[in-house]
Amino acid sequence: MAPRIYIVGGPGSGKTTLAEALADRFGMAVLHLDEHLDWRGLPGGVRLERDAAGHPSEAMLAARKALLAEHLAREGWIVEGAEPVFIDLVAESSDLIVWCDVPFAMAALRIVRRHIRADLAGTNAFSGYRRLYRFLRSVRQRYARTPEDVGEQWTRAALVAAAERHHSKVVRITGGSPTRSLDAVLGRLSAQLQRR
Repeated sequence: MAPRIYIVGGPGSGKTTLAEALADRFGMAVLHLDEHLDWRGLPGGVRLERDAAGHPSEAMLAARKALLAEHLAREGWIVEGAEPVFIDLVAESSDLIVWCDVPFAMAALRIVRRHIRADLAGTNAFSGYRRLYRFLRSVRQRYARTPEDVGEQWTRAALVAAAERHHSKVVRITGGSPTRSLDAVLGRLSAQLQRR
């Protein structure tokens, strides 16, 4: 029986690393929601357009929901990303929700390390340290926002609320090594799949 795993958390929380480790373990593809944001676009050339209030256009949301529905129709899947507009849709379909809830200082260190490594490799799509600084400020603010401030961006408050709504499926990872995180997830996943 193939698992259905949803991994949420903020930037630098370890979502992608954990998703790739689980994908290798189970031989499944990962849908990275971040790969379908405005700066990369969607299949078919759909780009993110925003309305006057700064929200994604209906065409963009429809294209992203269609892509997500296609992924969720598989027997087993991994979805990684924490956009409020999709949290409940994916959470309700999942066997397990992994919440990577690391302290901001740990996330910031990982973000800076990732940025420098990409710079050194010449692969940084977001080069520039001013841009990095602005991103870190944005992430820090989102750690403190309330659910009313969410919009389409990730905030820790939105994840806390989602974790409460789907508490029976949630395993919370608060830091540590990727190996320990993987072991914790696999242990909880085994228990969840037995209930299925």
